[in-house]
Amino acid sequence: MEPEEEVVSIRVVYGADNDMEREVRISCPDATGLGCDVTRMLLDFGLRIVHGDMSTDGKWCFLIFRVALCCSVPAHWLLLKSRLEKICPRSQGAQALWRWNSRGSEPLQHPFLLQVTSYNREGVLHDLMHVLWEADVAVFKAHITTGPSDKVLDLFWIYDNKKELPENHRVLQICDLVRDCVGQPDAECSINPAPPDSCAEDSTSTILKRCACKDAKPAASLRKIMSHRKSSNSVQSDMSSWQGSQSEEYGGLEDVQVTIDNSTTSAYSLINIVCRDRKGLVYDVMRTVKDIHIRVAYGKVHVRQDYMCEADLFVQEVDGQQITDQEAQEELIERVKQAAALPVVISIKDVYDETCTELLVLANLDSGARGRPRVTYDVTAALNAMQLCVFMADVYIESPVGETEQRPQEMHRFLVHCIDGCRLGSSQEKR
Repeated sequence: MEPEEEVVSIRVVYGADNDMEREVRISCPDATGLGCDVTRMLLDFGLRIVHGDMSTDGKWCFLIFRVALCCSVPAHWLLLKSRLEKICPRSQGAQALWRWNSRGSEPLQHPFLLQVTSYNREGVLHDLMHVLWEADVAVFKAHITTGPSDKVLDLFWIYDNKKELPENHRVLQICDLVRDCVGQPDAECSINPAPPDSCAEDSTSTILKRCACKDAKPAASLRKIMSHRKSSNSVQSDMSSWQGSQSEEYGGLEDVQVTIDNSTTSAYSLINIVCRDRKGLVYDVMRTVKDIHIRVAYGKVHVRQDYMCEADLFVQEVDGQQITDQEAQEELIERVKQAAALPVVISIKDVYDETCTELLVLANLDSGARGRPRVTYDVTAALNAMQLCVFMADVYIESPVGETEQRPQEMHRFLVHCIDGCRLGSSQEKR
């Protein structure tokens, strides 16, 4: 198949570092939420978007991203191409395209429990997360404990993206990869269907319905959100808890510029974003507009030499109209600012009579009920670089209490200490 005919092509960028940068081109039938899925995949591979063009006529889309590997992230270009091809609609012709857009969501995946017993060593959790990612396994819940004898019990609630579990060959494949990663001949590994009581309705029911954003049922539109808020005389946004818990300590909102212009074109509202570039920025913006059913018809992203990112998105509401309501514009601007400045919420405190330090990382789910990619992997990489030890970790879904606009969020909890067994002593270490 010629490159021009490929759904996904990944090309060398001339004049750039051949090992570090590539141009990713995608040409396929359009689906609402596909841009979010593609940028999520790029983030999942540890890639930064340094330039991007996105366009669609509502039936067919064409995406071009120039991406760069982040420091210490290995290249997996062929694997990236394969996984991008899996998430792109492959229908041809108007009738086939209608079948794609009108079909139901994929059947729910069955959860499995991966249990690993081994002896502790530095960096083992980080290495395990990478191996499971390479095996195309999604971890949606985890519980890691270290016993007094330095024995570690790792419990991972997983989905097999290849949909081959519980076939024996797939179980053996994953367990062999895990044992090789742990590097201990006596390490034990098993995979079984997850017990129903470990996936209780009150804790992980959202995750059990996970799917790609393009396959997710439409969420409440921005117009419906504003109408409900006005009718209930509520002014609270579901983003308020994020701002209160983090922005005062870390700042950042004032460094994000977001404007909405309806004069450039009569058909679309133009969202202009200028802020400091970082990994996952485009995904966070695309996830945010998808969450409130805003459609992106055209987008352009460019990272300047001063590491500032500028993005222009031509968008419409779900009914194909511009965003003209002033309060709706203010709500959209606030959500985009929050997404750009605060992709996660981080809190650190001493616990258990100040014998260890608790690190909490809270991340939003996307419209397909999937957690943010690479959180555990990136956090454990940072802890390893600081020579900090993780002796207990949990990943789970935290659902809001009572009637609120706030959606379920993914919690990553780590209990850490220094190599000498003591908690983090100084505020500088915690920061």
